[in-house]
Formats: sequence, structure tokens, C-alpha cells
Amino acid sequence: MPTKESDGAEVRLGSRFHRLFGATLVSSIGTGMHAAALPLLALQTTSSPLALSAVVMAAEIPWVLFSLHAGVVVDRLDRRRVMVWADLARFSVLVGLAALILTAQVSLVWLVAAAFLLGAGQVFFDIAAQSAIPDFVSRDPRNLAAANGRILAAESSGEDFVGPPVGSALFGVWNVLPFAGNALSFAASGLLILSIKTDAQPEKKSGAPRTSVRSEIVEGIRWLFGNRTLRALAMVSCLGNVAVTAQFAMLALLAKEVLGLPDFGFGLLLTATAVGATAGGLTAAAAGRRFGPSTVMLAGKAGVGAAILVLGLVANSWVAAAMMMVTGALMTAEKVVVSTLRQQIVPDELLGRVFSSSRLVVMIGGPIGAALGGVLATVFAVQVSYVAAGVFLILVALAFYPVLNNRALASATRHPAR
Repeated sequence: MPTKESDGAEVRLGSRFHRLFGATLVSSIGTGMHAAALPLLALQTTSSPLALSAVVMAAEIPWVLFSLHAGVVVDRLDRRRVMVWADLARFSVLVGLAALILTAQVSLVWLVAAAFLLGAGQVFFDIAAQSAIPDFVSRDPRNLAAANGRILAAESSGEDFVGPPVGSALFGVWNVLPFAGNALSFAASGLLILSIKTDAQPEKKSGAPRTSVRSEIVEGIRWLFGNRTLRALAMVSCLGNVAVTAQFAMLALLAKEVLGLPDFGFGLLLTATAVGATAGGLTAAAAGRRFGPSTVMLAGKAGVGAAILVLGLVANSWVAAAMMMVTGALMTAEKVVVSTLRQQIVPDELLGRVFSSSRLVVMIGGPIGAALGGVLATVFAVQVSYVAAGVFLILVALAFYPVLNNRALASATRHPAR
């Protein structure tokens, strides 16, 4: 069935994409459920803050350890099957964890191992799903933008809006329920993806000698940094992540000390971000067609900077909620534009590796931003970290305009070769 974007243009994405969308939504809800339930289970097992941080870190480490190798796997194999195997692996982990909970055998070691394995599964699933979108909807920029927007909206809705409160509520009823429900969500996701019919195509790189994993990783990295537009997209996203991570790292402190909100109010700020992100994902394609990808990306980045700046200057909870909603919407719209441009520029056989290399570059900004935000809040005040992050993000948008304006991006997508 054709669908219409908000500007009235018809976009046909097809049943294969809609099954991928359904699988992503179901899988994301499950991810949000265990993201909330795992720390609660850790606190039920031990009251140590270090134990809690170990569980959270275990879920993030796989992105550093496996993302580049996952890119090679995704480019070598059928991406649909990579997603199915990732879902099957996560289903098995959660069934095992549920069994440990039922038999009262769960321990911190098992929780850390489960968080690590679930995080590894998400790495392979996310990279495969992002790389498979052009296979399912073609490389038409309108279709790619609409598909990316809906996938990101599904991820945000599931992981940030629906999954965490459902997981927390089920945990309160019976601690095994969120993990059992999460296992079912991954099973449903895997079945949906397995039902997607793929075009009969010869094996990738058939007849050509297979190179080593290391050389294929290097090829992806070289393609990323050898293409001026892709390099700029990765760098602007990394620098943006510095500011945004500084914002979110200090959000709990801002909510308590400056806004005077209870814990529940802090949760509502996160919910406002998720609501904005869903709206941004659904409207990004139409905005990109009307204003151009550069306007959505760089004006959006400057808009996020302005919203962060307001958070540091205005101590009002309603204003804060509005700014968090703006942040979520504009950040997601930016991601849609960046993903669409990458899918247009990068050859299909390199998509997984270039995407994973870009993701790793972007992630570098996270710990830097968290550390800088903490230092500024400690030495000066928490509001200072927000003002600094906001101004920095506006300057980043201005600095990258010569490379990433609409004319430069149009040329890059017309002539994608290096």
C-alpha cells in the first residue's frame, strides 16, 4: 500500500520494508524492556553501584569490540539472515536468563554476561538492518528518507518510549516477566524478517578470491575517510555527539538541582525526548524534500545547540520539557538525513563496513562529551556545561556549512565515486 508523507507526496515502500519495520519496532520494544529491567535485576541481586555500572557498561562495550567486524559479516552474508541469527541469539540468551531467575541461580556474573551478549546481538542486528534498507526500498532518495525516518521512529518509540515503562511495570509484577516478554519479542522479530522474500541474486563477490577480515575492515575505513562528504558527515556527527552526550550526562543533575524535579519528573524529560524523536523520524523525509538535506541537518544541529543553550539559561521545567522534545525531534531528523546520504553514496557491497566505521567514529564523541560535561559542572556549575555545549554545537554547524551545504550534497549524491 502506498503511503503519503506530510507534504502529500506518495511513497511506496512495499511489503518487505513493512515487515522490516514491524520487526524493528517489536525488537526495539524488547530492547527497551531489558534496558530497564536488567539494572533493576542487578539492584535486586546486589546493591553495589559498581555492579550496576558493570551491567550498563557490558551492554555498550560490544559496539567498540565488534562493530567493525560486524560490518564485514554484514557485507559478506545475506543481511536478512544476519538479522535472524542476531534475534535467535538474543532469544536464547533471554530464555537462559529467565531460567536462571526462575531457579534462583542468577548472579552478577550472569547479568554482565547477558548484557554483553544482548549488546553484541544488537550491534549485528542494527548494522544489518541499516545496510539492508536500500535492498528493500531501492536507492531512490525519497524512499530511502521515508524508510530511514520510519525505522528511526520505530527504534525511538520502542527503546525509549514504550519498552522501558513496560519493562519496569512487568518487573514490578514478577521479575521474570520482562525477560520472558523480551524473548518473545525477539522471536517475533526473527520470524517477521525470515518471512521477507529476497531477490534471487548470485553470491556476493562470487568468483573473486575472498580477502582477509582485516583487509576488508581497512577497505571500509579507507572508503569512509577517502570520501570528502562521508568524512565530513562522520566528523560532524562525532562532534555533535560530544555536545549531546554532555547534555544527557548532566540531565539528572540539572533536573534535581536546577529544576527541582523528583525522579519521576526526570523520567518525563526522557519521555519528552522520545516523543520528539518519534515525530522527527516521521517528518524528516518531508522536511528534507522541502528544505534540502543540508538545511535539515545543519540547521537542525544548530537548533539542538540552541535548545541545549536554553536548558542552561532558563530554570523552568515546562521549558526544559519543550527543549528536550525539540532536541529529540531535530537529532532524529539529522540521523535520517545522514543515513540516507550514506546509503546513496556508498556501494552496496561496502555499506556494512562504512556504516560500522562511521558508527565507531561517532561513538568516540560520547565519552569525551560525558567527561567534559562532568568537569564543567564540577568546576563551575551544571548550567555552564549546557551553555558551553550549546554554543559549541552552533559553531560546529557553521563550520561544516561550506562542505555540507545543499549544493555540495547534491553533487556528492550525483557523483558518489571518490
